[in-house]
Amino acid sequence: MTGRGTPDFTVTQRLVTLGPARGEHPALIGGGAAWPGRTLSHAGLAMILQTAAAGLVRRGVRTQDVVGLYVPDAVSYLLAVHAVRAAGGIPSPIGRDATVDMMSRQLTDCGARLLITAGPLTGDALRAADDAWVRQVISFDEELGTIPFCSLLSMGWRPPAPATPDDVALLPYPGPDPVTHGQLAADLGRLSASAPITGRDVVLAAPPGGSSRDYSVLLDLALLQGASVVAACTEGLPDAARAHGGTAAIVHPGTSLPADLDLRAVTAAC
Repeated sequence: MTGRGTPDFTVTQRLVTLGPARGEHPALIGGGAAWPGRTLSHAGLAMILQTAAAGLVRRGVRTQDVVGLYVPDAVSYLLAVHAVRAAGGIPSPIGRDATVDMMSRQLTDCGARLLITAGPLTGDALRAADDAWVRQVISFDEELGTIPFCSLLSMGWRPPAPATPDDVALLPYPGPDPVTHGQLAADLGRLSASAPITGRDVVLAAPPGGSSRDYSVLLDLALLQGASVVAACTEGLPDAARAHGGTAAIVHPGTSLPADLDLRAVTAAC
């Protein structure tokens, strides 16, 4: 894990490599803005990340460019994070509770080239982008004033960008507090012991919140293990668990799960 271009070093590279062998086994099950009610296989995820990366590069994303993320659910979060990394960019998640002014300051401070959003968050995202002079807003919905995420998927494909352990992989706020690929790899090792997830699991994931670093690592761990990730709202976890045969849930600390559901709560201050 020392040189630029090291095979399968980043999580994104590993997902793209592992995807074809896992075939049609579900990776992402949409319960929100991205692919609502639809299932994306591990093989399909690998392909979408490569085509979305090509689209982002065509839109001007260059190595180590920062891209803001203001998304409402786990599926859109995962697609946005890994598409940006595959293009060589750095995702900077924006908290769900951020005001338009807070979003604008974050986008300005980190020098974001563009912003990815979805669903009911799009209106505030557009206002913040305008205040921060971010001229490209990509949305998982076809909202007026945005570029549809699906339009990125028709501009060819490219393998995930290479990276070194010292390259920044995530830029959480407040801060900024840069997190490198090497640090994320160490986090994965730590959480794999304390939050065991296997390829047989169906993991329900509450919307993004709190520490985007821990949230990202838990979601990545699930996908790397070959599990299926279901986007679910916190209050909708019981229904989602019954509908999809959920076995584990990534939830915020303190969230109580119904006693009649055989769900393992997975938390890491996420």
